[in-house]
Amino acid sequence: MPAGRTRREDSRFREQAQRLAARLRMLRTDRGLTQEQLAMHAQVAVSTLRKIESGRVVEPGYFTMLSLADALGIELRELN
Repeated sequence: MPAGRTRREDSRFREQAQRLAARLRMLRTDRGLTQEQLAMHAQVAVSTLRKIESGRVVEPGYFTMLSLADALGIELRELN
């Protein structure tokens, strides 16, 4: 592993990633969307959405999250 790079399980954002994963999954299912449907509406890869919803992505990209929030019809801050 390159020096200075934080492992996912060691990231200080791990807890927030788990909360984000649960919140995103709840919002998606409340709207009756599959992962595939939300990914298509947000124009992100299904694999990216799956990784975020599973908590494997500890620091998702700003524009990815903005696209997901927009596709869900919410403000970005509502994903917290």
